[in-house]
Amino acid sequence: MELSPRSIAFILILFISYFFCFGVAVDCGGKNVSYIITVGRSDKVTFRTIQVAIDSIKSNNDQWVKIHIKAGLYIEKVHIPLEKPCIILEGEGSQTTIISFSDHSSFKQGTSQSGTFISSSSNVIASDITFKNSYNIDDKGSNQILPAVAATIYGDKSFFFRCSFVGYQDTLFDVGGRHYFKDSYIQGEVDFIFGNGQSYYENCLINAIGRNRKLPGFVTAQSRDSSNDPGGFVFEGGSVIGNGEVNLGRAWRAYSRVIFHNTNFSSIVTPQGWNAASYGGQENKFTYAEVDCKGPGADTSKRVPWTKKLSSSQMKEFSLASFINKDSWLDNLPTISQ
Repeated sequence: MELSPRSIAFILILFISYFFCFGVAVDCGGKNVSYIITVGRSDKVTFRTIQVAIDSIKSNNDQWVKIHIKAGLYIEKVHIPLEKPCIILEGEGSQTTIISFSDHSSFKQGTSQSGTFISSSSNVIASDITFKNSYNIDDKGSNQILPAVAATIYGDKSFFFRCSFVGYQDTLFDVGGRHYFKDSYIQGEVDFIFGNGQSYYENCLINAIGRNRKLPGFVTAQSRDSSNDPGGFVFEGGSVIGNGEVNLGRAWRAYSRVIFHNTNFSSIVTPQGWNAASYGGQENKFTYAEVDCKGPGADTSKRVPWTKKLSSSQMKEFSLASFINKDSWLDNLPTISQ
């Protein structure tokens, strides 16, 4: 069978991720920040671009380094390479610190590489920043709609706080590893949270922009591919809003897993809620669940019959502590300013 560019990219990503996971663990020196780099447009900064600031950090870094990014619009692609863990990107507010670029997938370039922000390393923190891919957003319909990623996240132990991810198709490529998104904003319409991260989304605002009024969109396309795979997306609290219609998810792999708990659904959520995509007949392998959700879109009476009913004891497996923080890595991160 011929592989699509997305499938080829995903295989390469898994190889890279597994390679790094078997490497030496890094604790980044606990909660201490070794030094701070400042990026901005004024004369009183260390660097004027974010990528040059990242490039200045030594390879195999084992102490937290903070890059403080002053308010402004940064038109650049930003990559944290595999060999540079322990980096903090700190903005001055997601409304004012914006990293934006216009790029898309092509025959020569896979979906993941279209990302405005690509984080390959483990132990990465970002706060108060917008990551935007403007390809399908600012062109006013002049370009063909193509996968255009705002952020591609490979590395284990990645934390995003008060960040925004803005795109249309394939906004957030949540590739693999343990990721924590808190108090963040994610915008798109087609598969706009996708991949196989072992990820926890707490109090996030999910905005389905609904540009195509003829076809409902998809919030998630989760790609867990075996019953032993730890991957999955857990949404705790937060809201799904927007216009048009949107499904909560469709399967990218046979054991796709997405759970919404205590989330508010606006009326844009379709009655069926979920889609098997190309895995019709294997729906018993999926874990799609809505637990204690509320709002006009939370009526499950017309949902597809293969959604899961999870008990309170089963839900404990998908708590923050159990799902991504068994080794307490979140408790040992440097304090983020409020």
